[in-house]
Amino acid sequence: MKVSSAFWAIVIMAGFAELGYVTLNISAMPVYLREEMGLGEATVTAVGSVFLLTEALFRAPMGMLSDRIGRRRLIVLGPLITVFTAVATLFVHHPLWFLGLRALDGLGAAMLWPSAYAAIGDTVPKERRSWAMSFLNMTYMGGVALGPLAGGLANDLSGSRQASFYLVAALFATAVVIAWRYYPRDGRTPDPNGNSEPAPTFSFGAFLDAVKIVPGHLIVGFLVFFGIGLVMLLVKLFAMDEYGISETVFGLGLVVPALLIAGLSLPLGRFADRIGHIRGVQLGLSLGALVMWSVVLPAKPPMLWVVLAAGLGAISFVLAFSAWMAELSEVYPERRGVVLGASGAAQGIGSILGALIGGVLYEHGGFTIGEFVMPSHRVPFLGCAIMLSLGALLSLFVLRSRRVSRSQ
Repeated sequence: MKVSSAFWAIVIMAGFAELGYVTLNISAMPVYLREEMGLGEATVTAVGSVFLLTEALFRAPMGMLSDRIGRRRLIVLGPLITVFTAVATLFVHHPLWFLGLRALDGLGAAMLWPSAYAAIGDTVPKERRSWAMSFLNMTYMGGVALGPLAGGLANDLSGSRQASFYLVAALFATAVVIAWRYYPRDGRTPDPNGNSEPAPTFSFGAFLDAVKIVPGHLIVGFLVFFGIGLVMLLVKLFAMDEYGISETVFGLGLVVPALLIAGLSLPLGRFADRIGHIRGVQLGLSLGALVMWSVVLPAKPPMLWVVLAAGLGAISFVLAFSAWMAELSEVYPERRGVVLGASGAAQGIGSILGALIGGVLYEHGGFTIGEFVMPSHRVPFLGCAIMLSLGALLSLFVLRSRRVSRSQ
């Protein structure tokens, strides 16, 4: 089945944007703030949390806006913001400036991702939608694979921790050019069945109407991303502290498993289409929880197993997330942007709280029970395992197929 050029424009643009976000938030910022600016881990995660907070607050409004004015304008403007902020970061020194620039990045991400996922839903029929969403998951895993390596190499080869920020600006500039040149001017996205409909209402009431359709999804999303938030800004620092590796070695350790998962994204998407989207979510979350426990319970697992576990965890994420986004995109097609935005807001709020608490736990959360000792830098990962387990369990009870017809 052929897909439109607009679909491929979104996929390629998303690849550059995701690579930029991973390089910025996972590789460049934590190391720059701690090693160059002398800030503690709690402050580092607070800065990252501002990005997550702004993205969470604006995802639903930006999703509604994309329903009304079309996807293209927001897909172009979102990455353009980070072209500016990445370079501006190098010319400020006070923590408040870092907070402000990351808030702008969060606004840009809120413009980009609900519009991009909704655009995929606009261009692909529902029976192929997990497969289509897997392309965005593939770009995500490509970003995870190459972002830390790209940022680490830029810094290590140049001898400066500023180099990765210029790389980030170049990646987002490329994403802007691709979206501007190859994604069509859409205005109001046309209905795929050719029906002429008025533009959706842009209001808080319309947002609440959409949210009422997916309350169970929002709860599960919050729990899962709270767990992810506990560790996502600390992974690189943990690897450096626990195993004493360099930035480049950390990046190299992610390349093979992440690229392998990127290659598996499409088969996993087809698998989710075949078994059903809700079942795909449940299976992926359950596998992810088991993998996290296998890393947390040993006192200090071998690095080889940690790398393998990262690959298995990525498989579970790709399966769960492609099915998750496909399910959300089908629940309320007429308000696809706002439903995806509302889900993103719940996920973002969970990530924010997780990141804030994770930073504090990383510095001060160690505990001892009898002969069992849990160092503080491992406590966020224990919390992640617990939250993924809760999300997987709750998904068995709250995720139910529910469809809204046009007559409603």
